[in-house]
Amino acid sequence: MTVRRIGNATVDFAQLTIEGDAGKFSVEPKVLEVLELLIAHDRELVEREALIDEVWGVSYGGDERLSRAISLLRKALGDDARNHRYIQTIPKRGYRLVACIEDAASDRAIAEPVKAVTQGTTPRPIVYMTGLGLAVVLVIATIVSWSSLAPGGANYAVQSSAGAVQPDQYNSIAVLPFSDLSPGGNQGYLADGLAEELINAITKFPDVRVIGQTSSFRFREDASDLDQVGEALNVRFVVTGSVRKQQNQLRVTAQLVQIEDGHVMWSETYDGNSDRLLGFQESIARAIARELNVAIASRGQLLRGLTKSQEAYDLFVQGRYLSRQFGRDNKKASLRLLRQATEIDPEFALAWAWIGRSGMLQAVSSDRAERDQLIVEARSAVNRALSIDPELAIAHYVQALLHDYDLDLAASQDAMERAYQADPNQPLVISRRGHHYANIGLIKKADEFLTEGVRRDPTDSVALLNLARVKAARGDYSKVLELLDRSIDLEFTPATGWKCILLRYTEGEGAATDCWMELPLAFRQRYEPPFSVDQQWELIGDALVRGDEQARTAALDVLDRFLAQENPTINGYTMGMLIGLRRPELYMERFVSDPYPLNANGLASIWLPGEPYAALRRHPEFPAFAERIGMVRAWEKYGWPDQCTRRGTRANGRPLFECK
Repeated sequence: MTVRRIGNATVDFAQLTIEGDAGKFSVEPKVLEVLELLIAHDRELVEREALIDEVWGVSYGGDERLSRAISLLRKALGDDARNHRYIQTIPKRGYRLVACIEDAASDRAIAEPVKAVTQGTTPRPIVYMTGLGLAVVLVIATIVSWSSLAPGGANYAVQSSAGAVQPDQYNSIAVLPFSDLSPGGNQGYLADGLAEELINAITKFPDVRVIGQTSSFRFREDASDLDQVGEALNVRFVVTGSVRKQQNQLRVTAQLVQIEDGHVMWSETYDGNSDRLLGFQESIARAIARELNVAIASRGQLLRGLTKSQEAYDLFVQGRYLSRQFGRDNKKASLRLLRQATEIDPEFALAWAWIGRSGMLQAVSSDRAERDQLIVEARSAVNRALSIDPELAIAHYVQALLHDYDLDLAASQDAMERAYQADPNQPLVISRRGHHYANIGLIKKADEFLTEGVRRDPTDSVALLNLARVKAARGDYSKVLELLDRSIDLEFTPATGWKCILLRYTEGEGAATDCWMELPLAFRQRYEPPFSVDQQWELIGDALVRGDEQARTAALDVLDRFLAQENPTINGYTMGMLIGLRRPELYMERFVSDPYPLNANGLASIWLPGEPYAALRRHPEFPAFAERIGMVRAWEKYGWPDQCTRRGTRANGRPLFECK
């Protein structure tokens, strides 16, 4: 009998169709072979390995093909996404057919498992494929729903369970690191790059909450534990996959999995020459959009600013990876690789943007001559990136950092807004937009965007620290230490020092002092010079944390002698000490006369509670300082901070204000 009733669906093995609650579907022969095996073992567990061996007879790629087949069967049968009525998943083992099976001609329920056609033979899956049937189905590349032309038809499983899903989880997704299955095991950077490009592409789906790369990639070793991933990242779906590259041949597999029950909603394998990788990435992203039934907020390609050169892309991915690692050697190697990528493809906009970003990061720890050279290169690179792709978010973000260095916070905020407009769903852009608001004292807006950024990328250690400072600025200490501890647990060293400073407001002077003296060497070294020996470290701790007046005087003497040297190293730590030691006039003078890379990061701290910060805001020179660095122009456009009140207009037309 070639026609079966399975639950409410009719399966015609000769015509290769399934018709039921979800509509009428044409089905690939291999997919139906999987169903036949499940029928043959009605209500019994069938191991994944057995299904793969029987249907495909191969090990590599079979697992992904089976997941895809189960997903297609569930869609065609009209299976419920949260309470499967047809095919039950037995986690980490296999599948079981649980729907009632009937002979469609007689409507007689089949009480026992289907046996083999030939008497006395070992039970095997029943295959009703004729030569004509095989010829017909070879034309079908993928399951096609005859009802999917109607709006929403392609997303039956997702829509059917929407009412039972928390609003924060609906269409929330994490792209986990792809596995490197290459024979040499040396294509990890390529696998990571593919996953990151997918994250960047999915951010173009306005109705999807995508988890940032920092958080997703922390599950490199635990990607199979879906419960852990779902709980930690608060997502409903994950994308997993693998990359296998051998010589010039490439195989990419990807699948979209529903976390709650491990249901594979979509799976595909892509084979071809390695230069087809970028096309594979675009195809995967668009397939996910179709499966989730969401719109794509992009004209043209989702993956912006990339290259058609596989060699240039390989260099770029390696350079981007190294740019994120600590240490000058990594930053130097990053720039070398990124420059090589742009030499191969001068129109590689994303590589130009990352030259700018990596150069700015390296400039932080460089001497003045090297720093100036890196800044010039960063400026040229980001301008080149934007000339190629004016809507490249990362390029606008780097441009914002350059405007900070140029002491123009209004232009910086404008650039940050352009980054957000270009990619409003990107966790990094959301968080950094919030931090830029914090720099100009718009603490409420900063809280809003940093909170959302951390929600989308909960292990972004920089965003966690920035959010902690914003919470402290608002006087909301209930979460400050929790946020700092999370950042510290992620090994972000600057958070350790801020914890000591903010402990003074939450647990008192004694706890803050003990914290300071126990700070790790990695943090203490950031204050060298001028405070390089234990006695000096204790001195700066007494001055900054305890507020001891005698220690403050002595520490200022050390700092003054250091700043009097020729070309002293000016950075955020040096400038922070000037605020903490209550030298606001020197802070403002040095900030303007000696700009340093990422200088605006320290401005967020001037809005904190406490006398050292209030002294800066109340200083008679602060209005002129705020105007000089473009802060006032930013306020005029984006709003005034709570700590500052506009009192009128000066004779020159500029606003008159005071801060508290």
